Amino acid sequence: MKNSTFLHGMRSLTLTGLVCLASLAVSAQTKTKTSPSTQAKAKTTATASPAKAKTATAATAKPKTYSASSTARKSTAAATTRKAPAKTVASAAPVKPVETAAVAPAPAPEVASPAKSKKQTSAAFGGGSNVISFGLGLVHNLDYPKGGSRLMPLTFSYERGLNVAAGPGTIGVGGVFSYSHYKWGEGDYKWTVMYFGAKGAYHIDLAKNEKLDTYAGLNLGYARTKVNYDSYYYGDASEGEVKVGVLAGARYFFTESVGAHLELESGPMSHITLGLSYKF
Repeated sequence: MKNSTFLHGMRSLTLTGLVCLASLAVSAQTKTKTSPSTQAKAKTTATASPAKAKTATAATAKPKTYSASSTARKSTAAATTRKAPAKTVASAAPVKPVETAAVAPAPAPEVASPAKSKKQTSAAFGGGSNVISFGLGLVHNLDYPKGGSRLMPLTFSYERGLNVAAGPGTIGVGGVFSYSHYKWGEGDYKWTVMYFGAKGAYHIDLAKNEKLDTYAGLNLGYARTKVNYDSYYYGDASEGEVKVGVLAGARYFFTESVGAHLELESGPMSHITLGLSYKF
């Protein structure tokens, strides 16, 4: 009896074991068959997850709104951040500003005018100078008779410096007028001489003195002589002729405008003339 019960139990246990083994085998085959599809599903899920993540990010990202105060705070913070390096450098090693000398603008090249480029000057007489002179002849060249009274030659002249290139000196041109007379008796006899001429001279600074003007030149003019007789004699007579004279002289200016002159001449009136000059 006991043996039959034991055998029955063993059979039941053996069947149960076989059933379990069969179940395990079936389960193993089912897992093997379903694993590729599961991997495909896993890959699909893994591939879809980034897209879902991006979609979720895009969905969750909302446009930011800034208030005026927050914008101002951010601008101030940004400006402070940008200025921070400059302050750090300044605090670390203060750099002294390099002082550069102001460069003066280059002067424009001076364009000399034709008149200025041609102007030649002596110490006291130059291009554009004007000189008026008045003198008295000390030694005359008139053939007056002896006796009687006479007026020594008075000379009035004008000269202007030319703005032309003339070497180291200046050319001056102008005019001259001289007058003299002689009387004999009680007016029965009067001899009058007048001279009108052109004057040209070359002025050069021989003495290297700013106040001294030395020159030499020529006179060319017309001398007219008139003689008045008493009616008892021959009446009146006059004559004229062209005269050429060589001259040399000097002017010394005490001021910028006023000076004295001495002139030697071989003309018809006076050999030596002394007088005053005015320059303007």
